[in-house]
Amino acid sequence: MNVVLIRVQFLLDINTIMVHKLIDRKFSISETARLLAVHRGTVRRWIKKGLIPEPIAEDTAGARLRYWNRDGFAKVKEYREKHFGEGRGERTDIKKKRMKKVK
Repeated sequence: MNVVLIRVQFLLDINTIMVHKLIDRKFSISETARLLAVHRGTVRRWIKKGLIPEPIAEDTAGARLRYWNRDGFAKVKEYREKHFGEGRGERTDIKKKRMKKVK
């Protein structure tokens, strides 16, 4: 008896994800971070500091969902394009410690 194994692999590319999200028009914090190539923690920090609009909060089936609609996502994307990376590589806390050790 011959057994043939078939390996099936499913791949989703970023275009498929983007089209799906634009149709759905709901962007979670994690999805927003992934689409904008930043860490979830960065997006959460921007929300906490009031730099971007708060996501819509909705209770569904006992779970709290937080998401942006298309306009909210556009504002987050605009903020990222204008401000992300300002001061990258400029960690002053570490720089000051190094300067003290050198002196």
